[in-house]
Amino acid sequence: MKNRPSHNDETLQKVHINEQQTAEIHPDRVGSKGVSQNPRFSADPRSDFAVSLCDALAESSQVSPLILPGEQVSLMATVLPLRGTRAKRAALPFALEDRISAPLEDIHIALCRTLDKPDQVLAAVVDRNIMQAAVNAGDRPVLPETFALPAPVSVDDSPVWAVWLSGARALVRVSDGIGFIIDVTMLPLIWQQAGKPPIKSYGDRLPDNIVAGSYAPQPPKPDPKDLGVDLRQGAFAPKATDWTRHLKRVTSIAALGLIGHLGIVIADTVALTRIADRERAAAQAAIDTMLPGIIVTSDVQPILRRLAPVDTPPKGGAFLPMLEDLSAALLDVDSQITFRRMIFADNPARLTILVEVPGLDDLQQAEGLLRASGFRVTSGAATASAGGAEAEFVVTKGAPE
Repeated sequence: MKNRPSHNDETLQKVHINEQQTAEIHPDRVGSKGVSQNPRFSADPRSDFAVSLCDALAESSQVSPLILPGEQVSLMATVLPLRGTRAKRAALPFALEDRISAPLEDIHIALCRTLDKPDQVLAAVVDRNIMQAAVNAGDRPVLPETFALPAPVSVDDSPVWAVWLSGARALVRVSDGIGFIIDVTMLPLIWQQAGKPPIKSYGDRLPDNIVAGSYAPQPPKPDPKDLGVDLRQGAFAPKATDWTRHLKRVTSIAALGLIGHLGIVIADTVALTRIADRERAAAQAAIDTMLPGIIVTSDVQPILRRLAPVDTPPKGGAFLPMLEDLSAALLDVDSQITFRRMIFADNPARLTILVEVPGLDDLQQAEGLLRASGFRVTSGAATASAGGAEAEFVVTKGAPE
């Protein structure tokens, strides 16, 4: 490691290469004074990596971000079996503390997104001074240059690398989501330390001592999930919009609207009062012809009492008196008599009854008693059986026959 780049002469960050290994490989100076004093906090806009990111964001109509050089951002994957974004962000520094060589107070750790494996998340580690300079540069999302290349897919869960070589810089994304950018001269050593994982190569050709499983001149487009990340979190989160001016404007508009509504209500009230006065005068003129001395007011009960018809006692019904006389006339029948059916009709009053007695003689006696009591009786055909005799009588009031 004697020939490591000058920008990494003080500290090296421990970066997770895959699930099996951890090695001091990333030429990042997290927490060092050299990094915080480096004026280049944003990526070269002419780099292939930055251009790819900007093009992808333009296609999705997202706000143009500020892109940090990949050398200044470390992407790490860790397991956080917690629910809720807030809880994961709070636990993230403690989950990564033993893999970072710089004090936690000197760095900014951002929760990027969840990964495909259960409870796994992707985090970004940046020097706080670099992050502060990026935030001060403008109100724009902050993305690492590393997101220009999507993480490759592993078929059997073994680590796979995607390497995009552009000039002297190599952008590496690992299948577990992590990534970094290094000088191409460091790439063979890092690849060997990682166990020589399969490589999907893009852009310029790899050094001869690195064997690629596949090659394509044009890299794939960035992962949309990566494009939705913003490193401005925690102390660097965008400040809430100052709504004071907007609230004052809304309040003024609401006040004007309220005044307008009050004016309309007052005008409506005056108009309705005038209409009510005219209607009351017309009603008073009409009532004077029928009920002299009555004054029309909101209380209509005095007028209704005067206009209500005089109650007349209802006429007595003919059914009960007729039934009473008929029952009295049949009290003298020698045997028991039963009314099986009874139908009353008015105008003229007549009562149709189905009479049941022990024998035919009893039917003749009942008919005779009704005639003797002043009823006209029309009898139907009589029937007799072992249980008794019955006949239908149609009875009306009339003179005795």
